[in-house]
Amino acid sequence: MANPSLETFLKQVKADPALLKQLQDCANLDAIAALGAERGFAFTGVDLVRHQAEATLRLGEPELQAAAAGVSLEGHLWLMQIVWPS
Repeated sequence: MANPSLETFLKQVKADPALLKQLQDCANLDAIAALGAERGFAFTGVDLVRHQAEATLRLGEPELQAAAAGVSLEGHLWLMQIVWPS
């Protein structure tokens, strides 16, 4: 289920290059939630995971294939990076 506060924050991020840069500099999803909280938004890192999962489930086969190949999809603010432990 969508979090209206998160949806509003993400729209603001898309419209504000400086805020987008701050989001991109966040170390993790909890840091993004803290960035949102600083601006009066109420959501958690878990809400961000749910949002991304729900968005992924709405993708069609071509978009899923592009995501699997590592192509950035328009409308997505971040890409998941897999890091293998040494």
